[in-house]
Amino acid sequence: MQQNKTAQLLISGGDERLALNTQGVNKYGCRPTPDDEVLAFSSSTATPISSSRFSMADNLRMRFEQENFSVAIHEQEITRQKSAWRELIGLDNETPLIFSPSGTDLHRLVSNSVNDNTLIIMPESNETGSGVAAALAQERGVNIVAFSLRFANGLPRPISDIDNEVTSLIEKGISENRDILLIIVDQSKTGMIAPSSHCAITLKNTFEKHLTVLVDACQFRLSATTLNAYSKQNFIVALTGSKFLTAPSFSAMLILPPTIKFSAELEKPNFGLLLRMEIALQEYRAFSFLTAAQIQLVILTFAEAVQTYLKKSPHFDLLEVPDLNRDGLVQNSDWDDLPTIFPFFLLRHQKPLSPVETFAVYQKLPQQNPRCQIGQPVFCGNEKSALRLCLSAPLIVNAAQSEAHLDDCIEKALRVLKTIETVK
Repeated sequence: MQQNKTAQLLISGGDERLALNTQGVNKYGCRPTPDDEVLAFSSSTATPISSSRFSMADNLRMRFEQENFSVAIHEQEITRQKSAWRELIGLDNETPLIFSPSGTDLHRLVSNSVNDNTLIIMPESNETGSGVAAALAQERGVNIVAFSLRFANGLPRPISDIDNEVTSLIEKGISENRDILLIIVDQSKTGMIAPSSHCAITLKNTFEKHLTVLVDACQFRLSATTLNAYSKQNFIVALTGSKFLTAPSFSAMLILPPTIKFSAELEKPNFGLLLRMEIALQEYRAFSFLTAAQIQLVILTFAEAVQTYLKKSPHFDLLEVPDLNRDGLVQNSDWDDLPTIFPFFLLRHQKPLSPVETFAVYQKLPQQNPRCQIGQPVFCGNEKSALRLCLSAPLIVNAAQSEAHLDDCIEKALRVLKTIETVK
């Protein structure tokens, strides 16, 4: 009974995407209760909640219940969580943070802060989120222009081409007396950054009064150093706890520069959101105990094993992803310049499966033995979509314990790939 109460609260305060279907899972294939048996490498989309984190959520839910879910306990908890986030990331104590159910909602909040004559320039929805453009437009007079990250054949566009396109769009918008909202993605669904950090900083310095920059970092695959660097550029940063940090879906946060003001009325009491954000916070805290060297060792060893398998197998074709480069933003590289999303195409007779066939394989994986979960397919070019095997913060934390734990993580990832081969 108590577990049911916690499960119900974990799927509250979002939207229809959290609703459970007849199999007891939400749109992302996750239950609101622990599912420790599934081999989950799906953190680019969503991850099942672990038993330990569910127990923690259960304790917090009981605390809310003891206080009759009062406004006072909500304010107390949201203040505590925000202080903890600032401390862990290393932000100034006065840095404004806004909690919201989802990354889409965060984009909507930012859109509300700009005027109707604003030109919004953003990455294509394939690499960000299907609902983002609609959230930004909201039936207002804003114009939205999307730039592509990939060519029709799925190959990544040169970052110089993307930078030039974005620069031209902004210069044209400024010449038409428009304000500009530029959205840069770090990282996209397949692990890309665009436009470049150098380009965004240059444009911000050039058109400061007329340009607002929003960093779509909803995957949260960033070091504290990188987050601070974006904040110091007076960029808005959007984060979610449900991707790399594996909290249940619908936990999101904005880091705001002091130059942008949001009304406190935007944050209405949402105890489901607080429960999910607490899980994200604890996962981030555990991850923060690791050194950059420990994290890098896990990522590099895991990447070598997974990419070697994908390259050798006739059933897969690696999707090309550019190196993660933040020149002009950070001086020294950190763990977040290494890929933690590994996208690939499925092949049959040396030809990629169609998006429909790929999605069918994706849907079958949770019913296999072993049960598997990976990132949802992403459209990449004409008539192709890529699946994604991902490292998450909890997977890295566990793998960093010992060589045996790292070997076990890799072995499980390879079992997932072998299962995909049999299903395909």
